[in-house]
Amino acid sequence: MKTLFHVLIGVNFLSSCSNTLASFSEPHGRRNRHNRLDHNESRSVPLHSSNPRQLDSPLSRWFEGPCVSDSSPSTILGATLSKQLVASPQECTSYCDSNSLDIAGLRNGSECFCGPSLNNEATRVREVSEEECSSPCISEIPQQMCGGPDRTRLFGRNGALDRYGFGFTRIGQPITLPLLDSDLSSAVHDPLQSEATSHDQENVFQVPNLPPVAPPQDSTSSTSTTQVPVKAIIAHHMVGNVYSYSLGSWINDIRLAKSAGIDGFALNLGSGGPKSWQRKRIGDAFRAAESVGGFGMVFSFDMTVLRCDSQEDGDILRDYLMTWGPHPGHLTLPPAAGSPYQRILVSTFAGEYCTFGRGSVRDGWLSVITDPAIVSRLNSVGREIAFVPSWFARVEARQQEFFGAIQGDFFWNGGWPYGSHDVDWEADAYRLRYNPGSLYMTSVSPAFFTHYGPSSFNKNWIYRSDDWLYASRWEMLVDHRDEVSCVEIVTWNDYGESSYIGPIEGNQPNSEAWVNGFPHLGFLDMTAYYAQAFKTGTYPVIRDEKVYIWSRPHPRDADAPDPVGRPNFWDWTEDYLWALVFAASDGEFTLISGSNSQTFPVKSGVNKFKLPNAPGPIRGTLTRLGVPVLDVNPKSDFDFSLHPRNYNFNYFMAYK
Repeated sequence: MKTLFHVLIGVNFLSSCSNTLASFSEPHGRRNRHNRLDHNESRSVPLHSSNPRQLDSPLSRWFEGPCVSDSSPSTILGATLSKQLVASPQECTSYCDSNSLDIAGLRNGSECFCGPSLNNEATRVREVSEEECSSPCISEIPQQMCGGPDRTRLFGRNGALDRYGFGFTRIGQPITLPLLDSDLSSAVHDPLQSEATSHDQENVFQVPNLPPVAPPQDSTSSTSTTQVPVKAIIAHHMVGNVYSYSLGSWINDIRLAKSAGIDGFALNLGSGGPKSWQRKRIGDAFRAAESVGGFGMVFSFDMTVLRCDSQEDGDILRDYLMTWGPHPGHLTLPPAAGSPYQRILVSTFAGEYCTFGRGSVRDGWLSVITDPAIVSRLNSVGREIAFVPSWFARVEARQQEFFGAIQGDFFWNGGWPYGSHDVDWEADAYRLRYNPGSLYMTSVSPAFFTHYGPSSFNKNWIYRSDDWLYASRWEMLVDHRDEVSCVEIVTWNDYGESSYIGPIEGNQPNSEAWVNGFPHLGFLDMTAYYAQAFKTGTYPVIRDEKVYIWSRPHPRDADAPDPVGRPNFWDWTEDYLWALVFAASDGEFTLISGSNSQTFPVKSGVNKFKLPNAPGPIRGTLTRLGVPVLDVNPKSDFDFSLHPRNYNFNYFMAYK
């Protein structure tokens, strides 16, 4: 992942908020190299209908956009005014259509305005709630509304409103997110279908004859659809660590992730030429997602590895988008305001200085994500790109420099605190303040420790991961869910930075010394509880009780004959055994670390405990009336030692 100076990538989509906040610099880390810096801030934005209604005007197809505050429509809509009052939205859009203008505005029940674009000044700030555009149209057609007093209802065609970053769901109104369009499968050529090598065939999981994923259905249909909630959760998946994966490996990962409430994988890739092995694994990932259903892939281009100086450097990215953007295994988001197209998320790790030979960063990225061939191919299957990069610098200039080019922001470094203190919301608030689009994705992570010497990646530091970090960050995200579109778990399998929540499998980047024997599956297990709370806004009732305990293997100031040396920021952590108890009713919990032992009262719900470390094994036992209910005892699998041979600030996690 990152370091107090490295970079990665992201994804988000949905509501957006901002506040004011002083600027500060952001850390980052990564398995290969590099560092980074970021921040954010938030303000609440009123949102409108999630499923824009299509207006069948005689000449073309229009879509309903947001309600905006506008005492004089010409200030937001460089306007042509209809010479007479109109009786309905259809009349107004027909008039604008006849004048070859792509945006229409209705106000005061009958006033129609048209324009080719909106004035850029504070367009999102003007968005107000649906109820403020509730003046009945003079046609007196039931339930037809035509704006309101000093309120304009916007309509758009040809995606004309999409560039302005309006919200796309009314606050409090649940919407669903179609994920896979199986009706596209017959139209999408799979370039890897017959490309499997003998390596790919070894130990391949035989996929059963699964029924095809149903295409998105009309809201009146009784047929169920493959959908994910609008508050999506994505896990960052390092493609560089899956050389030995088969199709079955991907299917196993997807099923495990789905069981924890995860909706997709962000595929981090740093290679991808025609003969690249990563390209073949990515093909398996998309096919596995299509086979399992209810799960999708997202691209996370690692620009600390991929080159981006020339136009030719962009060809690899364009090729991936052309090949897999239309695929049924790609995660899709709902259409933006005024657009008929489902959105595919495209993200990065870094890339804020990429020009692709076009003279500016803005023009460089636009040459990739708005390439005419890609746009045409995606539009032909009802899709378009939502570009949500994870950039670590130039935060405050984004709204001006990248307005209309970026649809949101992914805050990679949100999962860890920026020093020897608990994680907080300040950095998110800063980034939200300068978010150039309507989508905001931020991160959650269980830990960070990387330990490579100068002869390798030369990365040796920690981020503070104390204070029940993974659970505490999730609770923060639930509290701020109205400001967050999507959460990216950092990571599923970045072993080199100790941030994995998935199983230890595949191919490690020479990180075995601090990863082997240090499972993190307990973090994945607890994800299901927090995922449901984030998506619904309500914590689930605990019926399946759980006990989780985790610890580092030695004191922070221990001396070890390790040539790499003690990691930077070692003094940001504390020597505790951490515990989390999900209890259905009251009881008692005994926590043991070596010779230290303490019994705590347990209340119904989530309970957090900690105990100073001491040499020896660890154990946690939930009891009621003196009878053990859950006993987590790793025995000889873990021992806290005062005299380690190597520095290891990774966590050992046990749970039941």
